Amino acid sequence: MKPFSTAAVALASVGVLVGVGLSMPGSAPAATAIDTAWHAGVFNLDRPNLVRRSNIVLGSPNTAAQDSLPLGNGSLGAAVWAANGLTAQLNRSDTLPDRRSPGWFTVPGLSRITAAADFAAHLDLYDGVLTESGAGMTAQIYLRADADMLVVDVTGADPDSTQTAQVNLWSSRNPTAAASGAVGTLAETWSDSMSGGTGSTYGSLAAVTAGGRGVAASVVDSRTVSVSFHPNADGSFRLLFGAPNWTGGNALSTATSLFGSAAGTASATLQAPHLAWWHNFWSTTNLMKITSADGSGPYLENLRTFYLYQEAGLNRGSGNVPGAQAGVADMYSFSQDSHDWVPSDVWWWNARMQVLANQTSNAFSLNTRWFNYYTSNLANITTWTRDHVPGSTGACVPETMRFNGNGLYGGPTTNNASCESQIAPSYNSQTYTTGAEVSLAVWQQYLMTGDATLLGSGYPLMKAAAQFLLSIASIGSDGFYHTIDNAHETQWHVHDPITDVAAMRSLFPAVVSAAQVLGVDSSLQSQLNTALTKIRDYPRTDAATHSQVLTSAADAGGQDVFALSADPTAQKNNGENLDLEVTYPYNLVGDNSPLSALAQRTYNNRLFRNNADWDYDTLYAARLGLANEVSSGLVANTQKYQLLSSGMANVFGNGTSAEPYNEQAGIVAATLNEALVQDYDGLLRIAPAWPSSWDVDGQVSVQHNGIVDVQVRNGVPSTVVLEAGTSARFTIRSPWAGQSVQVVDGGSGAVVVGPTTASTLTLDAMAGHKYLIEQSANPFTNLPFAAVSGSPANAAKHLGPVQIGTDALSVYPSLAASFNDVGITSDSNTGPGNWDGGGASFSAQALAAPATIVQGGLTFNWPSTAGTGSNDNTIAHGQTITITGSGTLGFLVSASYGPASGTGTVRYTDGTTSSFTLSSPDWFSSSPPDGGAVALSATYQNRQGNTRYNGAAYIFYVPVTLAANKTMNSVTLPSVGTVPASAVPTLHVFAIAAGGH
Repeated sequence: MKPFSTAAVALASVGVLVGVGLSMPGSAPAATAIDTAWHAGVFNLDRPNLVRRSNIVLGSPNTAAQDSLPLGNGSLGAAVWAANGLTAQLNRSDTLPDRRSPGWFTVPGLSRITAAADFAAHLDLYDGVLTESGAGMTAQIYLRADADMLVVDVTGADPDSTQTAQVNLWSSRNPTAAASGAVGTLAETWSDSMSGGTGSTYGSLAAVTAGGRGVAASVVDSRTVSVSFHPNADGSFRLLFGAPNWTGGNALSTATSLFGSAAGTASATLQAPHLAWWHNFWSTTNLMKITSADGSGPYLENLRTFYLYQEAGLNRGSGNVPGAQAGVADMYSFSQDSHDWVPSDVWWWNARMQVLANQTSNAFSLNTRWFNYYTSNLANITTWTRDHVPGSTGACVPETMRFNGNGLYGGPTTNNASCESQIAPSYNSQTYTTGAEVSLAVWQQYLMTGDATLLGSGYPLMKAAAQFLLSIASIGSDGFYHTIDNAHETQWHVHDPITDVAAMRSLFPAVVSAAQVLGVDSSLQSQLNTALTKIRDYPRTDAATHSQVLTSAADAGGQDVFALSADPTAQKNNGENLDLEVTYPYNLVGDNSPLSALAQRTYNNRLFRNNADWDYDTLYAARLGLANEVSSGLVANTQKYQLLSSGMANVFGNGTSAEPYNEQAGIVAATLNEALVQDYDGLLRIAPAWPSSWDVDGQVSVQHNGIVDVQVRNGVPSTVVLEAGTSARFTIRSPWAGQSVQVVDGGSGAVVVGPTTASTLTLDAMAGHKYLIEQSANPFTNLPFAAVSGSPANAAKHLGPVQIGTDALSVYPSLAASFNDVGITSDSNTGPGNWDGGGASFSAQALAAPATIVQGGLTFNWPSTAGTGSNDNTIAHGQTITITGSGTLGFLVSASYGPASGTGTVRYTDGTTSSFTLSSPDWFSSSPPDGGAVALSATYQNRQGNTRYNGAAYIFYVPVTLAANKTMNSVTLPSVGTVPASAVPTLHVFAIAAGGH
């Protein structure tokens, strides 16, 4: 998890009020008729169309890099957007230590598609193919599942046109550019030579070729290579962009070998293995269809399906380095070599929701890279522990762990290292429970899969993590173990963090069980069993102030909660609800625990709410059976953080993103799975926290290679099937409390359990059998049959202020025609003002704006509606404004809850486009943006009730340079903020003007 400023932590504790305001084209109300998908021994799912319900649809070109769509094969990833026809950034996880991009490629000839009035595009998640069309041309874009190569297959081009494509790097890079025949390459190597580095050579290689007529590659400059050609006689052509693993050698021969005959292979033949991989992935992955009257359920379903798609592109395969770090999906980066946090390090806190979601979604192989990252580095982790936590034994797994197993963070010094007891306490220096968390995830996956190979490779880490926890604890005068270290990042160097107590209570039994399975370490088993009797109780404090030191004796009074540590008043340095981690990841307290009431009080009185895209509260709520909190929390977090139209998130919900984050979608996927089915502790629960307003058809993986098929209607399970992968005993909580329930073998029809009204059922399942869990008097096999199906998405989806996909362009004849906000009011009538979502506004009298304003040689018409109570500015939300001109495009802007910034698009009369960044300071700021100026200022602001706030306010001039020798015919504004304005950075535009017209 990433650190907050002190101010951010303080704000996080206040909480956020969220207005749902949902809309989703094509969403249906909750079902009233009840049917079953169980028929002829199968839970029938129309997998292709269920996945395609979540296709990402572009109604307008995604010309901004922030709106890029992800493609990936586990080794190579790409962010693809519509700037300059088509632009994509290639990324790999093994270009360490900085995860440098192999390069950008551009295809200007596709501007004919992106500038077309009939433009249409969609990313087909089932096929892993992005299709764009317009003006009679079509492009299919995919990153081959079977090769490190991005393919652009085009039809409908003018056979006589000259087409080009290029790959380039930026000024901070020093590649060797080469071209021969039809192939061009950019190649570069470097060494991880810092102190504490590997000393190994790493590098990047980007290559381009084409299939067409007269293909010729050339070196444009030291950082750019290009191919030019004519399409085939039928108007088709193909572009191939390759980026294999590279540590040196002959770049041209490597690229030529990679491309092979792919430039001329028939499209269906080239695409076949790619489609086969994706179709096979979806054939075994648990799916979920959610419907609700307000559209929130289908939207979250979309995020869950999208999560699985992008996670497969990040982490399929068996490497040792994941395609993400710190919650950032680096393989889908669109910001050149700029990365948030430190790209050489992985943060487990920001990965664990993904690992859990993969497990319960039957996508276990997507965890291989996560687990390999730690197990393959155990020797280095142990050495680091010995040197940096003196006096300890075993392994302290660094929370921010470098890819070679040490705890360095951001450089060769240890002043900000993890697992480092010899420096001043900091966010991760004394965070000592990461090893326990990783180990428990390994153990959980073994319980679910029975994978002996995984357990064999993971057990040494589990053992070393347990030994470390024992070694840092000491017996106090009360006869119990005590520790002094971090409660993760939130409290530093405190007594008995709850994370330590929970880690020992959960990890020690798991290690004992694992050792018994493997038949090893009997003395360690004995030592850990003894230690379990000496672990202190969880720390407690009062719910009202979180300041008192309490004990379990206070539970009876119902006024206490779990505490972060035995020092509840210690400074809070981050905003993590660690007091709830007994529910997850430590799996110690659920909805049936003697401590459930205490945990629910802790949840209801938690310190931090909705404070980052990694917020785990909905997962805690699912474990505690709080269905309403699941739905409201998922909606609130999505509306605040899922700010990228791809479905990815912004870490702090601040309106701009340098990189896409995938942890918020991971939280959605993990929470939905846990709300529908839980089996983490051996008790199988059906719909333990499923919101009653959502109907669902879905599958969730459980222990013993089991999959549970569930349909819920109007809050009540209607179909429940346990598919047993291994012969094992299942303990099942009755899905219909107090009613007679039976279990029927789905193959033979034999009743194997019941009928019984008991609260739990015991089923001795046989491998390969499917068991129908049903109400004795109302077996669901009597219901009419209907397979679970759906239709491919055909429009962007919306959830209040956020969306997945892009809408068709809203074209306005002038900026004034697009006005959607009252930002300026008369001092005598401030009521209509709502500049910031809180009723504030500029004062028309204080601004005293003239009818025309001249800035930068441009003349702006000031809104005639300013001060009249009518809309006088446009909250920038992707509107397209018709305007002609050349040279310079100017804006009069300001921001609420700013600063605010976003990417817009200029369209020219020749069909080409260019992107620009439009930024504005907050309206309280007097500092103009770079290259701009203060256009208007006011000495005071207006507030509701015809009152004023005695603080100045400003409107700024911002210029944008247009492409030379071109004439613009429209501009598409960025999408920054919400309509109407709310408490997020929002960009407002009062006027636009252009030169040369």
